[in-house]
Amino acid sequence: AAMIPLATHRPLGQDRAIRRPAGWTCGVAAAHPLAASAGQEMLRLGGNAVDAACAAAWALGVCEPGESGLGGQTTMLIHLAGGKNGPRRLVLDGHSHAPASLTRKLVGPRAQQRGIRSTTVPSTPATLDEALRRFGTLSLATVLGPAMRLAFEGYAITRLQRRLLKWTAPFFAPDSQESRLFFGEDGAPHRVGFCFRQPVLGRTLERLALHGVRDFYEGEIARAITRDMELRGGLIDAADLKDLSLPVEREPMEIEYRGRRVVSIPPPGGGAQVLLALRILEGLLRPKDDLASWHVYVAQSTRAAFRERERWPDHPLDMSPSIARWMVSAQRSQRLVEDIREHREPERVRDTMGEDGNTTHLCAADPQGNVVSLTQSIQSVFGAKVANPELGFVYNNYLSTCPRSPHPYRLGPGSLPQSNAAPTLVLDQEGRPLLALGSAGSRRITSSVVQVISGVLDRGLLVAEAVVAPRAHALISGPVWLERSAPIEVGAALAREVGPVKSLPHLNYKLGAVQALQWDESGQLSAAADPRRDGGVAGLEAVGVESP
Repeated sequence: AAMIPLATHRPLGQDRAIRRPAGWTCGVAAAHPLAASAGQEMLRLGGNAVDAACAAAWALGVCEPGESGLGGQTTMLIHLAGGKNGPRRLVLDGHSHAPASLTRKLVGPRAQQRGIRSTTVPSTPATLDEALRRFGTLSLATVLGPAMRLAFEGYAITRLQRRLLKWTAPFFAPDSQESRLFFGEDGAPHRVGFCFRQPVLGRTLERLALHGVRDFYEGEIARAITRDMELRGGLIDAADLKDLSLPVEREPMEIEYRGRRVVSIPPPGGGAQVLLALRILEGLLRPKDDLASWHVYVAQSTRAAFRERERWPDHPLDMSPSIARWMVSAQRSQRLVEDIREHREPERVRDTMGEDGNTTHLCAADPQGNVVSLTQSIQSVFGAKVANPELGFVYNNYLSTCPRSPHPYRLGPGSLPQSNAAPTLVLDQEGRPLLALGSAGSRRITSSVVQVISGVLDRGLLVAEAVVAPRAHALISGPVWLERSAPIEVGAALAREVGPVKSLPHLNYKLGAVQALQWDESGQLSAAADPRRDGGVAGLEAVGVESP
């Protein structure tokens, strides 16, 4: 399956979800079509879902440099179909940590938001390498191949990427290192269709392929990172990189919803909010409810789930199995359902985490039934707004998510940022996958994933229909965002029952970007990518046969 010609790739239209009819044996849905093609290439070579997911993830770091990359973090939910004891599911938690030397005096409120001191120790390379080493079948050089080609040969700038570059331009001086890496010679954003090449990043990926990922943490790449940090007053040093532990393997969290099992990731990720919101929604929604009522209940459910996170923040080191079960329990959700039905004024909470932030998501599946749902990010668009000039990647600004007040995720040495990433699976009672999905968009991840799952299970939509349907998001203490394509009665009901409504354009960037796979009753696969971003899908109808 040849990659789409890089220089001639055309931006996707914004009028529909990208989908294929059921019939694939394996496939990939990703936030960029060239990343989906990278995963497809691994499947054609006989690789499994982990190989495909890792190739797509490396590729996203090249063709979505403002959303993720080597300087960020990655978390994966993996479903392994084989084994003597049946299917197995696990989370590879690649959430990053603050440098050991960090103090609140060294990182003030402004420096915490962006700049060289706003970054945590990058963990994406270690996480992807660990997943490939433990569960993949292809070599690192093979899996990195598409990303290296994208970096050296280039890809076409899309309308969305030009818009993001224009938005980010004021943060970069025209002659800055970042401007030279990502903008034209005159410091202006590249035009739509421009073939954007990244040879500096390509050489970094080549070195990883040749010397292995440990070079990022202990070798020449690590030394280039520490030189850059020393030169610009950053806090990450050689010990921080060398001491970075491998991603933590965690048990997924799960609930039953409408007779299916929904599985997602535990803290510090956002899976608990997805599962709790679904629990609340199940208690509110009735078969006779109309579309307006459905939107109201989804908004109330997701807002209540976030209020609970602010009231009872849980650090993974403090979690026992009993606490994990309680976080998404029917007992907890029933109290919240009653509060909503009785119109009880919710307890005022302090919002420690704003609505900003961004990310990217992909899903991959192979013919053997293995599935990966993967989310990775550099936090804000173009992260810290600082790039390494020797290596070609952008640093994350995950320290912006750490509260300065007393909190389990409080800013401090080695602190662990809290995130909203929620790679999710929906399974039947026998444990076979029905849906794999996730989203971009900070807190809009929760509202997007909940709306798509409920759209499929409660409204009977195909996943592509659920992805493209008008979307809403209730801020924890503010208005409800609603796309203008929603019927008038939906906006009226939300304004009456939830709060003031802020109208956003159709298929709005702010309201997440869901990438998803769906299996029908016969086990055949279809895929959907969100037209709110540059998503794309690719798959095989039979092993070694490319989809049309």
